[in-house]
Amino acid sequence: MVAVVPDVGTRATPVRLRLLGPDLARGAMLLLIALANVDVFAFGFLPGFRGYPAEQSILDSIFTMARMVLVDGRAFPLFAALFGYGLVQLLQNRGSAEPARSSRLLRRRGMWLVVIGFVHGMLLFTADIVALYGLCALVFAGLVVRLSDRGLLTVALSLVALALLTGAVRGLPAEALGQAGVVTATPTIFGGDVVGALQARMSEWALGAIRLFGLMPAVLFGVYAGRKSVLTWGPERKRVLGLVAFTGLAAGIVAGVPSALMAASVWTDPPIGIAAIAGTLHLAGGYAAAAGYLALFALLAATVRRPPGLIVKALSVSGQRSLTLYLSQSLLFLVLFDPDFFGLGDRFGIALNSAVAAGVWIVGVLSALLMDRLSIRGPAEVLLRSLTYWPVARSAGPRSR
Repeated sequence: MVAVVPDVGTRATPVRLRLLGPDLARGAMLLLIALANVDVFAFGFLPGFRGYPAEQSILDSIFTMARMVLVDGRAFPLFAALFGYGLVQLLQNRGSAEPARSSRLLRRRGMWLVVIGFVHGMLLFTADIVALYGLCALVFAGLVVRLSDRGLLTVALSLVALALLTGAVRGLPAEALGQAGVVTATPTIFGGDVVGALQARMSEWALGAIRLFGLMPAVLFGVYAGRKSVLTWGPERKRVLGLVAFTGLAAGIVAGVPSALMAASVWTDPPIGIAAIAGTLHLAGGYAAAAGYLALFALLAATVRRPPGLIVKALSVSGQRSLTLYLSQSLLFLVLFDPDFFGLGDRFGIALNSAVAAGVWIVGVLSALLMDRLSIRGPAEVLLRSLTYWPVARSAGPRSR
């Protein structure tokens, strides 16, 4: 006799059933990620404040200040919050399951994200963020499944205190950190010394784990937002969403101004104590801005007409393929800036780099529209889902008894 094992959620959510808010947010977020990453490909890891050049034109200084208050330290908390939100969606799509099985599912997903992030770091971009989110899934799987809302917020706020210390350190000038005059250009595997490049990239990739402290609270805040389905709130909550969007983004901008002035070399040689306070404010403002962005995207999703227009659809289909587009951004940046390819390197300033980042993001959006037209899912999403559910799919086949 053949026993049929119940569906355990191994299939991807049909496109027609996907929620607009989360996908819209992820699609727009990819622009912020491109802006946050482009300078590392162009300049390497500069010794200037938060990696910005010490000497900038007036136009570059304007772009630096704008990016500091809107993107730098804001894009990655938003990315982390959306990742946490996605963990809740993953469990909701799976349906009712015992906590132990749900925790194993999240840990499998986290493990494979670490693997994907490691490969991404070795081949393309050592400042990879995917592996850090995978580590968050591994660490927080049990909390996400079992902890109450109050307990979740308590843990998140406790981690904020630890994260603020890292913000204070990042606010210090390069001289205080012993990095004055040091420019780090990570070798790629496409040069002559593949082994040496891999060793250097592995060390740099591992050092990036310090950013985990700043991301963990944002992931848990995203889990809380996912439990409350914030990104799918209806028009009746537009006033609340508008208030959160305005106050969150305003707080993020104001808190980022001191660091923005330092990064643009407008405010030079601040006292170390003041610089540390500015760094702490900048990081705290990042959490506020991430909340503001989330509310803004939820507000947009609640007000757009159905079916959505071309721009909203483009952002939505990009969000459905956010991992694929994130990885492809690194590939395009590497090809454009690395000396082994087009070698644009540090020929551009912050303003032109920002234009390149926007162009790369637009290419990704157009690619997502084409894939949607051809009914092609994101390759990275397909791979991650297959790896995550592979043990479940094997055990879910027909079994005789």
